[in-house]
Amino acid sequence: MDFDQLRTFCQLAIDGNYRVASEHLCITQSALTKKIQRLEAHTGLILFKRGRQGACLTQAGLTLLPEAQRMVDNFNAFQTLTHLVAEGTTGYLKISFGISSYDLAPQYIAQFKQLFPNIHIVLNDMPSQLQTESLLRGELQLGFNRLPVITPLKGMKLSSDHLVVAVHRSQLIDESDLWASLRNLDYLRLTPERGQGLAKQIERLLIEQDQTLHPVQEADDILTLLALVSANTGFTIVPASVEHIANESVRFIPLRSSSAIWDVGLIWNEDLDNAARDSFIKFIATDVVN
Repeated sequence: MDFDQLRTFCQLAIDGNYRVASEHLCITQSALTKKIQRLEAHTGLILFKRGRQGACLTQAGLTLLPEAQRMVDNFNAFQTLTHLVAEGTTGYLKISFGISSYDLAPQYIAQFKQLFPNIHIVLNDMPSQLQTESLLRGELQLGFNRLPVITPLKGMKLSSDHLVVAVHRSQLIDESDLWASLRNLDYLRLTPERGQGLAKQIERLLIEQDQTLHPVQEADDILTLLALVSANTGFTIVPASVEHIANESVRFIPLRSSSAIWDVGLIWNEDLDNAARDSFIKFIATDVVN
C-alpha cells in the first residue's frame, strides 16, 4: 500500500468529486483514478461509487476513512516536525555546566528559551572532565566549560575566571603576605576527582607561588566548601565566579597570578550534527558579538 494512495483516498472523500480532488492534489483526474483503483485492488474493497453527484463513499470506505485520515494527519505532523527539527527551532538539548559557569549557563539558557520555546533543554552540573568525555561520546550536545578544548571539540570564549581564597571575615588576613597569614588555618579543598580542571589550576598556581598545602578536609561540591568556610573551619581556593552563592560571612581574596586565570566558554563536538544545538551556538555567538 502506497501512502500517497491513502492521501488520495482522504482527499477524494473530502471533496466528493474527482475533478476537484485532482486539482487539490495537483494531479490529473486519470492519475487520481488509477491511485484509487490500486488502493481498491490492494484492499480488495470498493471504496467509492461514482455517480452524477460525483464520488460517494461506500460503507467500506466510510469505515476505513477515520483511520486513513488519522494516518495522513500523523504523517503531515511528522513532516512538519522534521522541517522544524531541520531548521533548529524544535528539538532536544542536553547541556552541562561547571564550577565557573554556575551563573552564566542558566542565564543564557533562560534567554534562549524565550526565542526557542519548542527546544527542550536538560541542564546538569557536571565536572569538566566528565563534560569532555560525554561530548566526545555524543551524550551531551553542549557544555559550559574551561577552555581550551581538544579536537574534535570546539569552543567559543564567553568569559574568564580566576582563583580566589575564600576565608571567614573574622580572620585577620594580610593580603600583602597572604600565604603567611593563611599558615595557621586549615586548608579545605574540592575533591580532585570532582573538579579535575580546578585541581590542576590550583596545582599550577601553588607551584608558581612555591607553596605546599595539605588539605585537612575535602568536599564533593563548592557549596559544602563555602559552608565550611562560613563556619570558620578553614580556608579554601575556589573560582571567583562562585562568590554569588556564598553568604556575607565569607571573604574572597583575589590571587594575583597569570596561572590563576582561565577562559570559560561554550563547547561542542563539531563532528556531530544537531540543528537545535547550532541554533543555540548562533544565539550565543550573536550575544557575544553584541
